[in-house]
Amino acid sequence: MRIHTRLTLAAVAVGALALAGCTESGTSDPSATSDDIPASAAGRMSYGAGYALASSVQDQLDADFDADGFKAGIADALAGVDLRVSDDELEQARDDILARRASSEGQRAAVNLDAARAFMAENANRDEVTVTASGLQYQVLAEGEEEAPRPSADSEVVTHYTGRLLDGTVFDSSEVRGQPATFGVSQVIAGWQEALQLMKVGDRLRIWLPPELAYGERGAGRDIPPNAALEFDVELLEIVR
Repeated sequence: MRIHTRLTLAAVAVGALALAGCTESGTSDPSATSDDIPASAAGRMSYGAGYALASSVQDQLDADFDADGFKAGIADALAGVDLRVSDDELEQARDDILARRASSEGQRAAVNLDAARAFMAENANRDEVTVTASGLQYQVLAEGEEEAPRPSADSEVVTHYTGRLLDGTVFDSSEVRGQPATFGVSQVIAGWQEALQLMKVGDRLRIWLPPELAYGERGAGRDIPPNAALEFDVELLEIVR
């Protein structure tokens, strides 16, 4: 059926957009609510389904979600009206948004890379900072016993850590959670792999990773932008094996 084809395309468009970052706000305020909460079991189930659908689509489209467009689509579907947007129009809308996002992300990545390089160059001049051949930078905050063991690339370790962007924003912290993290040395990003093998149990380092030793151009989710230099405080608590 034609309607089924278009609905499938709409779902694909939403899924594709969910894979990209977002930069432009939608045109509507989705904050309007309804006071008519159905009392029947069927009514409440239908309400819950509608709420879940709207929440899911809004989360996926994020700042590109348009509440008026969404409401119009729901109204037409409930009225049994054929889609008023063609397959070609849906595809074009998806492609336009993806192209805009890609361009914006590229510009953001370039700005971040310049900022990362400038910071790493300046930070390397500090007396307390050591720079390795790879570009990793570190400062010793605390030292363990001289004879304490050191991990290898095959080791599994227990650490406490706090990760920050260069502006001081904390994006992850086992210390805040109050739960140390256990993982294989070879399972983490390149900068961490190198830093851990420089440490012995009881050491605490502050490390700075250029983008190529962290998450590079792809970034990591919404918390770590593309080409971000990162700062971590890392304490090696234990070598499990």
